[in-house]
Amino acid sequence: MRDSTNNRYRSRGGRGRRGYLLLEVILALILSGLLLGTILEIIDGSLEMSNLMAEDGRRHMTQEAFLTFLGRNLSQLPGNAELDLTRQDAGTHFLSDLTFQNVPTSFSWSGQSISAEAIQLSTVRRRGGDLDIVLRYYEEPILDDSDSVGNESAEPVAEITLLRDIFWFEWWARDGRTLDYTETWDVRGRLPIQMELRVKFDQNSEEIVHHFWIPPKLNPETVMRSQQRAAPQTRIQPGSGQGTDRRGGTDRRGGTDPRGGTDRRGGTDRRSGTDRRGGTSDRPPGTGGGSGARTGGGGPSGSGR
Repeated sequence: MRDSTNNRYRSRGGRGRRGYLLLEVILALILSGLLLGTILEIIDGSLEMSNLMAEDGRRHMTQEAFLTFLGRNLSQLPGNAELDLTRQDAGTHFLSDLTFQNVPTSFSWSGQSISAEAIQLSTVRRRGGDLDIVLRYYEEPILDDSDSVGNESAEPVAEITLLRDIFWFEWWARDGRTLDYTETWDVRGRLPIQMELRVKFDQNSEEIVHHFWIPPKLNPETVMRSQQRAAPQTRIQPGSGQGTDRRGGTDRRGGTDPRGGTDRRGGTDRRSGTDRRGGTSDRPPGTGGGSGARTGGGGPSGSGR
């Protein structure tokens, strides 16, 4: 009897022990799930933070590359380049168009090589209110210059968005004669000495003021015109014994033409006047227009020596 009672208690104790171990397993699984969820949440936050840092770094690199691109191209403008800056008030923003012409530009678009006659850096307003910076390429002139009349209604052949979602973007041009800044520029044949860019890449960032110097360069057309004006314009006519020398002005040996004027070596020409050495001409009588020879008889108007 005692043995059966003890066995019954042992069996009950064994079932209770097995139930306690199952509860431990369930609690361990719950704790493991919570710990795993916390770890995954930390990893997800770290990945999101790293993605944000990488995106911020890419954005800063793009902004620096954009400013470098502007500085390099503005410093390399040729002397005959035409620049035009227009501005439009859009309420919360100023929309500007910065146009360059006579600037050699070639690019590849859809596998084809294209040479642009003019390029334009424009600010385009988006629906959300921010701005996009768009670079446009034109196959024909859109500004008036000495060679052609611009087509203001021309359509661009290609567009590239350089920057997106810019909060503030504003150009100013500095005149080299007055040293004043102006919000527009339409002077033909002359470039400003400096371009100032005021940009705010996002609403929470600080405004950046960047200056781009435009080195003064000679316009090759002006140089050619000045050289043409300075070149001699006279021509020697065939059969003419007198006239201005081709190399400019009077005969290079001095005075007028040596065949009928004052010789540069002194006195009247030895063939038709008094000899420079201080006497009558050494030609035979009758050939000159002055006194007779030193050894012969008298000439038409004088006697011999």
